[in-house]
Amino acid sequence: MADRYCIGPARLAFGNGSSANGRLVIDNSRVAEVLGPDGPVDFTVPPDATIAPGLIDVHTNGAGEFLFNRDQGNAVPVASLEYARQGATAFVAAVMTAPWESMLHAASDIAEAAHTLEETAPIGARCLGIHFEGPFINPKFRRVHRQEWIRKASVEDARALHDASKGAAIIVTMAPEVDGATDAARFFLERGVVCSAGHTSARYREGMLAIGLGFRSLTHAFNAMPPLDHRDPSLLAAYIQDRRTVVQVICDGYHVAPAMVDILRRTVGDRVVLATDHMPASAPGLRLEGGLVRVEDGTVAGSALHIDQAVRNYMEYTELPFERAVCAATQAPAQMLGLARDIGLIGKGMRADLSIWDADRNVIGTIVGGKVVHGDFLAPAAAHVS
Repeated sequence: MADRYCIGPARLAFGNGSSANGRLVIDNSRVAEVLGPDGPVDFTVPPDATIAPGLIDVHTNGAGEFLFNRDQGNAVPVASLEYARQGATAFVAAVMTAPWESMLHAASDIAEAAHTLEETAPIGARCLGIHFEGPFINPKFRRVHRQEWIRKASVEDARALHDASKGAAIIVTMAPEVDGATDAARFFLERGVVCSAGHTSARYREGMLAIGLGFRSLTHAFNAMPPLDHRDPSLLAAYIQDRRTVVQVICDGYHVAPAMVDILRRTVGDRVVLATDHMPASAPGLRLEGGLVRVEDGTVAGSALHIDQAVRNYMEYTELPFERAVCAATQAPAQMLGLARDIGLIGKGMRADLSIWDADRNVIGTIVGGKVVHGDFLAPAAAHVS
């Protein structure tokens, strides 16, 4: 494929809720022009196809039989290929609470593997960095995180995670009420790391204080936190109210009931971020049961959700059209990560990270940095763009 080409015509879902029929000119890794539907193209897409920004998964634990915690850097290229088949062009690799040295080693290996993939020709979705889910969490809401590996937060430990990840730490999920969390959060925030509240016992007031400090994201809403009680609400109420925040939700119909996903969308609006918390059920020690991935004692470890299915579920649960639903997996996560000037939207100068969907909203192709990494969907056209 040439460095510069025109693709279309197709329905363009721009990632901001709007759509139009048109063509895209890709020049190297960027969108050079957004054109109307009529005119020459280099490559056509199937009839009734929709081109959207590439999907971004901010919370995923592995792919195939590989876990980022256990298989570390080796899991990155496996995940890169698998996620591309789902229309994802970027992901953040989650490192869960584990023995301390293991977490540091995993962070280093993942960062190195992500850098290596970035420096070579793209094979699939890019690994943007690391999501540390723990170890600074509340033991009362630890769920699958083992008690003996949970640590009090400190600046020293925060620095160790940041240094081990070679600056690739991009999200940290921690409970804002645990000892040392305030100082650790300040350290992370000064370095551009997203602090996300999760695995927490915090109530409304503590949530407001956390948001004021800089915890502008909430990890897997409704899960691993107190319920949204009408007399003594959890911190989720604070995140619903404060428009500076984003709220991540696992949209698989099991972690959160479809009706509650719709209610969340009606209250939070475009601040919903679809996150899979994907846990590969084929990995040793895990099994799929009742729609959830569990460890041997039955504790829920994560979801079997893929990010493209999350978009389809979100459409079904909320009755949103595709061009609006897809924003929760494109523009919203890009804004959460501070990368909205580069990814998450289709527009002139943006990275050419794209997902191509058929009329039934199945992903038929994925383009990363202008290169096709999934799908045999492009048909050469007779006329070519100059």
